[in-house]
Amino acid sequence: MKKNIKYLFCMIIYSCILLNYLLFLSMIAEAQDKIIRVGISTNDFKNLEYPGTAVRSAGGLNIIDQYTGNNIIRVNAGSTVKINIKNGFFYIYNYGKLISKRIAGPLFVIPASKHPIEIVGLKRVGKPAMYRGKLEIVRAASSCNKLSVVNIIGLSDYLKGVVPNEIPVSFGLEAVKAQTVAARNYALRPRVKPFPQFDLCDSVQCQVYFGYNTEKDLSNKAVEETKGLFAMYDSDVILALYSSTAGGYTGNYENAFSDPETGEFPSKPIPYLKARPDDKEIPILKNEKEAAKFYKSTPFSYDQESRYYRWHKRWARNELQNVLRKTLYKQSSTGFVKPRYSAEKWFGKLKNIKVLKRDDSGKIISLQIISNTGIWTVSKELVIRRTFKKSNRALPSANVIFELIKDKSGNIIHIDAYGGGFGHGVGMSQYGAGFMDQNGFIFYDILQHYYKGISIGTWPVVLTTGTNLEQVEQEFVILDQDPSLVIKNMEDINNISIKINGKKLNVKNISDQTNIIVNIEKYVKDGINKIVYYLPKNEAGGKSVRMHVEVIKARNE
Repeated sequence: MKKNIKYLFCMIIYSCILLNYLLFLSMIAEAQDKIIRVGISTNDFKNLEYPGTAVRSAGGLNIIDQYTGNNIIRVNAGSTVKINIKNGFFYIYNYGKLISKRIAGPLFVIPASKHPIEIVGLKRVGKPAMYRGKLEIVRAASSCNKLSVVNIIGLSDYLKGVVPNEIPVSFGLEAVKAQTVAARNYALRPRVKPFPQFDLCDSVQCQVYFGYNTEKDLSNKAVEETKGLFAMYDSDVILALYSSTAGGYTGNYENAFSDPETGEFPSKPIPYLKARPDDKEIPILKNEKEAAKFYKSTPFSYDQESRYYRWHKRWARNELQNVLRKTLYKQSSTGFVKPRYSAEKWFGKLKNIKVLKRDDSGKIISLQIISNTGIWTVSKELVIRRTFKKSNRALPSANVIFELIKDKSGNIIHIDAYGGGFGHGVGMSQYGAGFMDQNGFIFYDILQHYYKGISIGTWPVVLTTGTNLEQVEQEFVILDQDPSLVIKNMEDINNISIKINGKKLNVKNISDQTNIIVNIEKYVKDGINKIVYYLPKNEAGGKSVRMHVEVIKARNE
């Protein structure tokens, strides 16, 4: 009983501190480089919680108690400080000596110079894990006797640790720029937000973020040369999904993912995440004949340099029966195997694999597995991939054709799977981006190929009269097309004031207009530009206006 009360107490204290801190961060993030909170995983990426951690920096560190604001210790350059947790309180050690105990925390670990922070014992691609920004040491979500490590970092510096780990820089600058924009979008608009204490994790579950020691010059250049730019649809930042290889035909969002709020599958369609072939002459692949023709051949595709552009798997009948006996049971927990497969049930003899429904791209949405003991319907691309394992690995994609080879008596001898692509295949194909780069496409050409009907612009700013936030500043890169200021005036604001590179622009008498587009070509320059949005004056309280700069217009298709 005492243990439960103690746990509840530390939960309440921690929640109050964290809530106040998050509110503070949300206020400052609008006015500068967005702040990202990244949970740092263990070496195997299976856990985001630790019994303790150790940190150091070549320039020294300061350990701050967030609750009191006190600087607990100034750690010398290169010296290691250890932080443990017990019953919700932090204990700090330096040179093996207990420096401070029973600290409510959370704790800030702040570098004393520009040197990054190293998490001792943690490795990323064989190198010591080092991070820009600062670290926050927080009590873990599951226990008062574990902690989590959160890297608090500006969006641009975060991207420098993401982009070269998501796409090879050898794919070329324009491909890396396209990846940078997609990653910038996903950082601020992930598909799901399952973590209570941070925005994103650092693994493939979110975006691969390996930090300072994995940065590359070319990817850092891509971050700087796309500064402030996002992929947009209807004046909003898009969900910029991407995968390794689409197989020459991207898929519809709704046929690959469940709705993140309701769990419904298929999900609600997203207009810019639509099935798109690289070759416009390729038809819709919903039927078996067209799908087989496409995935059993190698037509022209932007993905053709990927080793997963086309692939083939083969199982002997007994081999696949043993696989399905295990995977159907495991995948039943997802809710996408119906009826549920019982652990006690013997699979029996495989009779057929019948595709029930395909996406426009040929991706299987649902299929039936038929044996002499039962019939199971399996739905959703990732569940299907994990059901048909080969050598204990999931299928590269659900763009797959199954062929059952039988003997003269009609008994299955072996099963062939012919497929294309690697990953979910929705949105941008990274190998496709690399091919497009090598063939002269600019990064926004790449993005507009994979995300239908998008424009490129800045993060939308919303200013509301009667609030204390009087102005918002942004920096952004201008490209080789005429930029526009886009104003969504839904509440009859009459006058707008902005300043671009120190030049003031007033947009007046717009109370009767909802969508306003103002050419700002004469206010901008090549490279980095600075814009300041001012709160509308002399307006009734509680009115909001939404504004952003459109750098590349959407294409008519």
